[in-house]
Amino acid sequence: MKILAVLRDKDEAVEIEKMLRHMEALSGGKQSSGEGCCWKVSGIAGGGKTGYEMIRRECPDLVIADIELAEISGLDMLEKLRGEHSDVRAVLLADRENFAQAKRAIDLGVEGYLVKPVRADELWKAVTRAEKKWKREQTVKSVVSLENIFLSCLNGQISPDRDFNMLTSQRFGFTVEEPGAVFAVWLGDGFEEQKEQARSLIGQSAAFGGGRVSRVFEARVWKILFVVLYQMEDEEREYTYFQKEIVPKLCRQLTGTVVCIWAEAKRIADLPDVLKHMNSMKDWNLLFDRGELIRQEAIDSQETVPLIYPVEIENQARQAVKVKDGEEIKRAYYRLYDHIRRRPHSPGDMKECLIRFNMALLNVYKTQWEIESELEIQRCMQAIAAAMSWREVRIAMDRFLSAMKFDAFEEEEDAGLSPLVRKAVQIVRKYYDQGITLEEVAGRLFISEEYLSSQFKKETGAGFAETIRRYRIERIKGLLVGTRLKIKQIAELTGYADSKYMSRVFKEETGMLPTEFRKTAH
Repeated sequence: MKILAVLRDKDEAVEIEKMLRHMEALSGGKQSSGEGCCWKVSGIAGGGKTGYEMIRRECPDLVIADIELAEISGLDMLEKLRGEHSDVRAVLLADRENFAQAKRAIDLGVEGYLVKPVRADELWKAVTRAEKKWKREQTVKSVVSLENIFLSCLNGQISPDRDFNMLTSQRFGFTVEEPGAVFAVWLGDGFEEQKEQARSLIGQSAAFGGGRVSRVFEARVWKILFVVLYQMEDEEREYTYFQKEIVPKLCRQLTGTVVCIWAEAKRIADLPDVLKHMNSMKDWNLLFDRGELIRQEAIDSQETVPLIYPVEIENQARQAVKVKDGEEIKRAYYRLYDHIRRRPHSPGDMKECLIRFNMALLNVYKTQWEIESELEIQRCMQAIAAAMSWREVRIAMDRFLSAMKFDAFEEEEDAGLSPLVRKAVQIVRKYYDQGITLEEVAGRLFISEEYLSSQFKKETGAGFAETIRRYRIERIKGLLVGTRLKIKQIAELTGYADSKYMSRVFKEETGMLPTEFRKTAH
């Protein structure tokens, strides 16, 4: 522990050092608070101004200073250091007892207030007390890192006090009492598969923002990655950067569910509560398009209205179930999506409507046929209730329809096809709007891709990709004419991850962009 003496008299500094060395020798070369620490005393003479400058330059662990100094008193010198967030420990020496001085010294957190002539035992107690605290701080500093600070906040293990805040302020330039912000991305069922790529994208991009950003943390139980932003000069500017630079990059390069949320933290120490609130916000993603960075202000601006249950659409779907008309059932679901998404409704209302619709169809189905797995039906309903994106809703809906074994995706011309190609064509009709691939169809039929591709084109006269594309274009036309769904929503419903790409494909086939086609059709 490095000790610096700021005393009026150089001889006093020498005497102080002799006292410490003598006490060390009496203790057998071992100090009361442990082994392995050298007390190095640097004595100086002069005023408080000289002492202040030397303290800043030498950075001692303990200062032994006279209160009565020229230029700046020992108390004023220490107060100035405290104002600069210096945690240097101090023992002050007074020429005589003075209550006002003693109280001020205590307020400044000194280790001792000693009246001259200084007694060796009093000095020993004050210095060893300072050393114990110093050693404890060294232990804390050895384990305190930015990562540990944020993790401790996340786990609710930090109760920040003055010493801890001073430590983090000096070491990292901030305290957990200061405000910050959190950027989080939910990846749903694709979390394990895509988290490393997402982590890399966030880490690389966030480094170019204006504020300081923590490393990318993982909350596996919620299937999210998040970063903490601190020391921000302008939160709105940081939000805009993430919205324009990071979120689009994530949505372009990641498949599946990508829900991005931004939240303000009034104190970084409140990180657990902030993340819980963000977790409750994610369902509202159902009201936003893929690629938007959601925050509470955007949610509050949504003027939701009560959802009127679509009885007419349900009746149409119930009739289609009775005759096992799979294509009409699918059209009914598209009308249902259009009805739900035409006006802003709360996520809870929308999910409740979808579950009620499914249960109505299930009850009709069960009057004529057996359900192979009631457990699978329950899982589908639970998946809808937990969904935070329309992609997840659609996957759950498709699982629900599959559980009811609708095989009515046949057409009259299928009779002339071989059993293998007939089955492949029916799979295409059923799943073309989910982006099904040749590889997936071949896997379901337990044949090679090459054989399926050649037989498919030989018997239908069109290639597999060409057939998928044709079905998608026809579905897009129907949705453009029959619904008021936005282009992004139509892309999502027809298996396109990127609405711009869908528009380009549509124009190649029809000579018009989707928006132009919709205008001409109306």
